[in-house]
Amino acid sequence: MSAHCVSFLIYPGVASLDVSGPAQALAVAGKGRYEVTLLSSQGGLIESDCLGVSFATTPAANGPNVIDTLFLPGGLEAPLAASKPELAAEVRRLAARAKRLACVCTGAFLAAEAGLLTGRRVATHWRYCDKFAERFPDVTLERDPIWVQEDWIWSSAGVTAGIDLTMALDERDFGIRVALEVARELVVFLKRPGGQSQFSNVLSGQMASANGPLETLFAWIADNLGADLRAETLADKAGMSLRTFCRTFSAKTGKTPAKAVELFRIQAARDAVLQGDTPLGVIAARCGFGDEQRMRRAFVRQFNATPADMRARFSL
Repeated sequence: MSAHCVSFLIYPGVASLDVSGPAQALAVAGKGRYEVTLLSSQGGLIESDCLGVSFATTPAANGPNVIDTLFLPGGLEAPLAASKPELAAEVRRLAARAKRLACVCTGAFLAAEAGLLTGRRVATHWRYCDKFAERFPDVTLERDPIWVQEDWIWSSAGVTAGIDLTMALDERDFGIRVALEVARELVVFLKRPGGQSQFSNVLSGQMASANGPLETLFAWIADNLGADLRAETLADKAGMSLRTFCRTFSAKTGKTPAKAVELFRIQAARDAVLQGDTPLGVIAARCGFGDEQRMRRAFVRQFNATPADMRARFSL
């Protein structure tokens, strides 16, 4: 079997990890399975968003005539870069030569601006969801999944989710055994399901609250999941009245305190379930669920899978 031809479209300010992460996952899959080329409109060295890191590229016109998978990596500059007619035209030209399209993070802006996502489902970084939805109302934005596939177009959430997406492609192309070996080598889990939540609202609140009144509280919650974390307790810890706290918390996170606490607990419990063989009842107690059944119900609501199912399916 000939190697799959994979090309990345590189542009100034591209996120280095959106390129190197998926490229490393492809390389680990084994020599001869993937042949990777880095393309840009003019070729030459293209600076990434990471100081001192540039990519040596081939002019897109000189790239492969047939591309098995075209990656559109994202970056802070992607939404602005996507609006440039010359880049959108390049995306369309390359996509016409591609059998499969993979948008990493805000790379979805490039595909949408080129008219490739109209009427389709797509994922992108949680921070850019509102901007994407406003700019491309004819695209169905999936705000929570790590990755989404519809027909020949695949897309992922932010940054490292591009590795999850690439391992899904590894599995599709060469089977579960190859994908497992990639996961082991990269020391990541195979596999976070595509429908797994980004925990975007809690993360958004953490970012929005940097150096604010909730910053210390978030760290305290994470370190005290087994404690009494009712809103009254959290309000007292934050030094606010209950009413002010609930209003501030919801404004920052988009969640009630109770729902956000549950998400913190689910995230910690999920990591513990996948990382070892600690009894589920012990995990439930440590993470503040009280008992295994309560934790089980929370997992089913969030992941549509029980802790036992996730451990059996996704642990290495």
